[in-house]
Amino acid sequence: MRYITSNPDKIVVRTGTGNGSNTDFTVSNGLNINQVFVTENGVLQQPTTDYTISGSTLAFAVAPANGVQVIIRELR
Repeated sequence: MRYITSNPDKIVVRTGTGNGSNTDFTVSNGLNINQVFVTENGVLQQPTTDYTISGSTLAFAVAPANGVQVIIRELR
């Protein structure tokens, strides 16, 4: 996963690529689902339905398919 800081006090953008089996992606510790926007190939994912967050792990309910671009925007 690539880590990009747009503004260190406001938004952190993380990007990755699905492989069809990995459901877990790393986020900043202490975030909740109301502090992130998650997309798969540009399609916004639904919190608690499509993913959950615990500690520093964002877990998808279903692994993003192979080659799917995952973007996680953390709002601080």
